[in-house]
Amino acid sequence: MLANILSLSRIFLSIPLLYSLRRGDEMTVTTVSLLFIAAATDLGDGFAARRLKQVSRTGKMLDPLSDKVFLSSLLGGLVLWGDFPAWLLVMLLLRDLAIVSAGTYLLRSRGFVIAANRWGKSTTACLGFTTLSFVLNAPALLCDVLTLGSTVLLLVSSVSYARALRHVLSGTDGAERP
Repeated sequence: MLANILSLSRIFLSIPLLYSLRRGDEMTVTTVSLLFIAAATDLGDGFAARRLKQVSRTGKMLDPLSDKVFLSSLLGGLVLWGDFPAWLLVMLLLRDLAIVSAGTYLLRSRGFVIAANRWGKSTTACLGFTTLSFVLNAPALLCDVLTLGSTVLLLVSSVSYARALRHVLSGTDGAERP
């Protein structure tokens, strides 16, 4: 399925991304290109799944997992080889660990898949712009404003996913059966 291949490609893009981040300024064009390719695959996988009628249980899990692996690699690389705040990476990893753990539990115990919501998608988009500002060595004020926006969205999306989990566990959910 094309959609799943596009999702998987983001995981594999993490390897050259980390290499280009490690090389620093001499690879900025490569890094930015990889970020845009990853964004295109993220948009393309959902479009392909819907358009080609290939929406699948695997795809519903693979797409957000690919996002998490790619974004964690990106932030991790920027923490190691850039000025990205480590605390924001820790926040993202804690939220994602909770989401994956709860999602695995719900899938195994109730057969539910909680789909990504607008807050999660907005957080990913904002983090994308935030990381891009760090890659491009944007002015500190812009990096700070985007970091603040990403932090707020991470907190809001965490609350949103916690509420969705609470609704599923109480039986008042709108969760989707795979």
